[in-house]
Amino acid sequence: MCFRPAAVSVDITCPKCGTKVAMDATECPECGATAEELAAAAPKMPGAPGAPGAPGAPGAPGAPKMPPPPGAPKPPGA
Repeated sequence: MCFRPAAVSVDITCPKCGTKVAMDATECPECGATAEELAAAAPKMPGAPGAPGAPGAPGAPGAPKMPPPPGAPKPPGA
């Protein structure tokens, strides 16, 4: 069962007067704020420029270590 809203609100709040303005408005109907001022108040999308990128590939593994020198000989059956 899906519980999503019937409609999505795409309004932004005017930074000057606090009025709800449509996302595609060219100016605020109350105070006359310009489109640039309204765009600065618009919510930022995830993945927009300025977001950190993916991490780089890991480096190559190091060379294997030398095996330890052999120990003293042991008598048979020990």
